[in-house]
Amino acid sequence: MAAPENQRIIFAVQAEGLLRGLDPDVTGRLKTRLKEAGLDPDGALPPGWPAERLKVWLDIASAEIYPDFPLDEAHRRIGRRFLDGWQRTMLGAASAQFLKVLGMKRTLERLTRAFRTGDNFSETSVDFPEERVGVVTIRSQQLPHYIAGILDGGLALMKVKGKVTIEPVSGETMTFRVEWEP
Repeated sequence: MAAPENQRIIFAVQAEGLLRGLDPDVTGRLKTRLKEAGLDPDGALPPGWPAERLKVWLDIASAEIYPDFPLDEAHRRIGRRFLDGWQRTMLGAASAQFLKVLGMKRTLERLTRAFRTGDNFSETSVDFPEERVGVVTIRSQQLPHYIAGILDGGLALMKVKGKVTIEPVSGETMTFRVEWEP
C-alpha cells in the first residue's frame, strides 16, 4: 500500500496481534462486524490500514466481547489481550523473550521502537523520577485506555507486580505512570 508521506498507517503486525489476542472470541457477529470494518479475520492481512481503523475495531470488539463494561475499561482489557496476542506473532514471540532479558527500565526506554513496529507515527519518551517508576509520554492516537492495557500486559510479560495509571490526556499526548515492585 503506497501512502502519502504524512498518512498515519497501522501495520499488519498490530492487526494480527489484536486478532490473536481476541481469539477465541472472534466468531459470529464479531467476525462479521470486523470484516465489514476492513479487518477480515479469515483473510490475508494487507500491509497496513489508515490509523483511524484501530479505534473502530476496538469499539466493535468492546461492544461484542465486553458489552457490560464501560468503553474505557473494555479498551483496557483489549489492550491487555493485544499484548498477549502480539506475543503469539513471530515478531512478538522473539521480541518478548528479548524484553524479559532487558528488564523493566530498559524495556520502557525502548517503547518507541516497539510501538513503531505497529504503526508509522507513534513517539514515546520516558523519565524515571524514582527507581521503580517510569513516566511514559506517548504521542499517538488518543486511545489511552487501550495503551494502558498494553502497558499492563507489559508488566505481566515481565512478570513484575505493578500498576499503570493514566495521567491527564492532552490531545494526542498521553502520559502514563508505570510503577513496579522489585
